[in-house]
Amino acid sequence: MSGRRGRPFRYAADIWRDLEILDRQEEARTEAWIKGRLARMPLHWGAAIADEHRKRGGSDVAAANAWLLGATEEGGRGLVPLSASEDDIRTAAKVAANEARGRAQVVRGGGADVFESMAHTCERWGVAPAVPRMVDGRPDIMPAVRRMLCRRWWLRRLRVAVGQRCEAAAIKAGMVRRGKWCYVSQDAVVRRLCQKERQRQAIGRALLEDTDTGEQIDLDQVVSGSVSNPAIKRGELMVRIRGFDEVAQGEGWACEFWTVTAPSRFHAQTTAGGRPAANPVYDGSSPREAQNYLVKLWARARAAWQRRGLQVVGLRTVEPHHDATPHWHLIAYGPEADLQAGRDLLKGYALQDSPGEAGAEKRRFVWLKARGLDGAAYAAKYLAKNIDGRGLEGERDREAGGKVADTVQRVESWAAVWRIRQFQFWGAPAVTVWRTLRKIRQACADAAAAIERARMAADRASWADFWKACVDGELVLLKEDRERLTQYGDEAARRVVGVGEESGERRALLELRSWVVKWGGRVVEGAAGGRSVPLVPCL
Repeated sequence: MSGRRGRPFRYAADIWRDLEILDRQEEARTEAWIKGRLARMPLHWGAAIADEHRKRGGSDVAAANAWLLGATEEGGRGLVPLSASEDDIRTAAKVAANEARGRAQVVRGGGADVFESMAHTCERWGVAPAVPRMVDGRPDIMPAVRRMLCRRWWLRRLRVAVGQRCEAAAIKAGMVRRGKWCYVSQDAVVRRLCQKERQRQAIGRALLEDTDTGEQIDLDQVVSGSVSNPAIKRGELMVRIRGFDEVAQGEGWACEFWTVTAPSRFHAQTTAGGRPAANPVYDGSSPREAQNYLVKLWARARAAWQRRGLQVVGLRTVEPHHDATPHWHLIAYGPEADLQAGRDLLKGYALQDSPGEAGAEKRRFVWLKARGLDGAAYAAKYLAKNIDGRGLEGERDREAGGKVADTVQRVESWAAVWRIRQFQFWGAPAVTVWRTLRKIRQACADAAAAIERARMAADRASWADFWKACVDGELVLLKEDRERLTQYGDEAARRVVGVGEESGERRALLELRSWVVKWGGRVVEGAAGGRSVPLVPCL
């Protein structure tokens, strides 16, 4: 039986059968697409992301598919998967370095052409290329090229890139939030703990050796006595903030507490009725980008203070919201009129960006006047919460909803993966001057001289007296004159050799010794065969 013009007639049943086949093919393609997107992510994330996709309407809803596309976007960047282990990253670093060397051997032209080829290799692997330093107004390209040929450089860059891509993916997928993984993904916490364990083992098997005398010191003893030790770090910060209180009391200053938060577009989650929910205006910014925004805002405010001659000093701490977006807490000191003017300027700059959004006036900038000069008491909680949780064993973290003691490691991992400096003082003498003078045990001048008063104040841990002596003597760091080069051929940072008066002749000089690290040079009791095991962090 045929229809018009000799075409075979098709029954309705045949048409429905063909449509069913097309539907099954389309469903198979959609399922394959979803599986392909989920395959970009760590395996243990798959169920949670697929469940969120279904809650948003599944493959039949365009908005849900757009969300899945954005949530899995980070998995397609670079050549190293988000689920890569430390061994995978080390292998990738070797491959990337070999690829860079191969490109360098075949590129024709000068250093600029080689650099461009290296930058393309970095782009393929998902890392930022090395930035040439400026020398006499011109970029010094070759040290940057040598960095991009070095396996150790690639290992460091790939670790950072993979860690940040993994966190960005977790944030976009809604995995980093209250009720799930607060502040940072569990992957980042495990990665950080493993890194610290590698470092602990390597440091425990390393020696410091004096190149002139041959004297050897266990490296772990040196590290445990430095600010790398959380207890010493917290103690030094408390000494400094207590010194701010004492200086403010002597000068008749006031004290205020300020909080600065980024605009809504930087926040992946909102909180409605205490429950987290996806923020519809989130633009995909990372915590690092939010931190950069706050740093620029802060720089503009401080420049405005300087132009007006305002005296505002203090401490700022950086903490994450539950969705990993950073916010700042500041303890500000100064004459009351200067504090008010400085506060108004900072608030004005904070509200210049999207001032009309809901809650901007209420949340973007918050301030509280201190009851007296108790900056140290206010700071103690924030310092402990972000360092080791000491004294807060029974306290609860309002952001995370759990105990502070359980979230300290998450906060530390968050700061490490996004490379965010958590504590910074401003308006006071440099802490390097303080640490340098604490290393000098003998008097360097008569007791009335500013440099000797600063040394004695540092020795007895009096930041207020140290501050006054530094101002009186205009003390500055002294650095070695001779130029040293890095292994890549550019100028290395010059060593601190002491402290001196900027306009005077008095000096307090360190006893300089040249030390080298002997990785794996220490025989650890219990090691196999009594031999040392060379474990070198970042190598």
